[in-house]
Amino acid sequence: MTSNRRNKTRLLVSLAAALAALVCSTDLLVEHRTEGRIAARAAQRLDPHGPVHADLTTPLAGLRTLGGDVGDVEVTARGVRRQHAVMDVTVRLRGVTTDGDSAGGSGTATIGYDQVTRRLGSTGDGLTAKGRDGDLVLDGSVGRLGLPVAVRCEVSTTADTFTVTPTTVNVLGRQVAVDDLAALPSASALRRQLEPRTVPVTGLPRGVMLTSAHATADGLVLAFSIAAGPTPGAGTGAV
Repeated sequence: MTSNRRNKTRLLVSLAAALAALVCSTDLLVEHRTEGRIAARAAQRLDPHGPVHADLTTPLAGLRTLGGDVGDVEVTARGVRRQHAVMDVTVRLRGVTTDGDSAGGSGTATIGYDQVTRRLGSTGDGLTAKGRDGDLVLDGSVGRLGLPVAVRCEVSTTADTFTVTPTTVNVLGRQVAVDDLAALPSASALRRQLEPRTVPVTGLPRGVMLTSAHATADGLVLAFSIAAGPTPGAGTGAV
């Protein structure tokens, strides 16, 4: 009797282990295929020059997909070209369904400083944008003597623009507020160059708004909010 019970217990344990392994394998297989489809569709819409990766971050995402609920998704794409700029994009969406809807999310676009310098146009003519200690800085030489300067800037945003406002200038070890340059005859021309410059961020998908911008070592990072509803650019059967 005891032996039969032990055998039954072992059999149940073996069956449970086999079932768990099957569920795990099925989940991973479906998850991998779903991530591949999402990455392929993102690549088709974004047409990046670099790789695209998709990650399902909700537990048992593969099995949830079988019921039409993908869960949370993170998509990264490198080398996306928009507005004559190339950027690296990351999008995080919550509650994505196989129909292409989501509960909203957020995204970032990182733009290289060579492109930021070009987009700023005449602001600080001859100065180059960089990231330093979390600030956007314009470095270069000014005036007939070619004095080296470093201009620290604030970056503010609206829903579809970002504005770079120079605040202080470091020259010859001295820090001067940009607003005070107008009182210095030798620096008045530089003061005119350092007017705030607003750059439009056009062509955003419906429901996507610019929320902030900050400087990093890798580039200027633009952050976006994504409203609940259809995922940006999604059509029927998006996943």
